Amino acid sequence: MPRKNSPTKPVRSFRLSYECVRQLKDLASNMGRSEGDVVEVSIDRMYREELRFGNLMIGEGGKPEENYKVEKAEEQK
Repeated sequence: MPRKNSPTKPVRSFRLSYECVRQLKDLASNMGRSEGDVVEVSIDRMYREELRFGNLMIGEGGKPEENYKVEKAEEQK
């Protein structure tokens, strides 16, 4: 749990699986940070990776889901 409450940050609530909660607690313990800090770091890292690999377009007005395409397999005769 957070060491102190931050009045400047809005409160969010999420439904997480038991496995995710266990991982979150492990990371928070190992990093010496609050669970909220771990979530912030995790999202920041994922966001940067999406930018790095071109899956996230900022300010281009595009839709990121358009980058994820599934090729149709050709039917064999």
